[in-house]
Amino acid sequence: MAVDRLIWKIVLDFVILAGFGFALLAISLWAEPYHRGYFVSDQSIRLPYKEQTISEAVLALAGFALNVATIIAVEVVRDKRGKGGGEKFLSGSLIPGWLWESYRTIGIFTFGAACQQLTSNFAKPVIGRLRPHFYDVCRPVPTNTPEEFEYVTNYTCNGLSDLVKDARLSFPSAHSSFSMYSAIFFIFYLQTKCKWRGSKLLRHGVQYTVLLAAWYVGLSRVADHMHHWSDVAAGFAIGAVYAVLVFIFVLKPKKYGLPESWAENNQADLPRPVVAR
Repeated sequence: MAVDRLIWKIVLDFVILAGFGFALLAISLWAEPYHRGYFVSDQSIRLPYKEQTISEAVLALAGFALNVATIIAVEVVRDKRGKGGGEKFLSGSLIPGWLWESYRTIGIFTFGAACQQLTSNFAKPVIGRLRPHFYDVCRPVPTNTPEEFEYVTNYTCNGLSDLVKDARLSFPSAHSSFSMYSAIFFIFYLQTKCKWRGSKLLRHGVQYTVLLAAWYVGLSRVADHMHHWSDVAAGFAIGAVYAVLVFIFVLKPKKYGLPESWAENNQADLPRPVVAR
């Protein structure tokens, strides 16, 4: 019965992740962004169109590869040192502790990534904020001749029609959200599960490098005229919040020996005072 229960848990995990994936696909294919107007004098949407430095595919591959490879490597080392999770039985087969812990952690990381990405992509069509290169891509033609500071709502696009829809999806930056989520999750995981007896700064140097890489992703979105700085700031905030919430409340790091300030205080484990006689 316990084995059957474990299998159903695994199946349910995959069904939930598949549901999130379908929701992301549906938004990408069928969600029509809000057709926001523009001010004639608005120079922030008149930057030239540029090819993006970091594509979605490259970012996703880098974020998942970094965390998945780190998780597997760390769990294997911890298992060899006798610090890994307990073994599991699945359909009569023994699952090594490092494999089960890797599956569990990677699954939770993927769940959090789906949550933050769905949050960002859901907001994009609802807000419909124009990207900095919107004017260059759309080349709008107003129905009536507008005044200098008029807000134009009735216009048609005579530019690159295949890019117009994407040009309305500036807020928030999903690139920035995912990069910061991946970086914070990686930093927290390394902080709780990895210890080096050699260099004191090795772990922190790696953590800073990953954080700097996430920062660069956000900066590149502004430099590539894909987002306004506020879009990137909102994306960073979304990614960081989801990383903290998922790591603490879903992965539950108190099981891995975090400091007492992060773990629940267990009064039963406290030493009892010696009664004077």
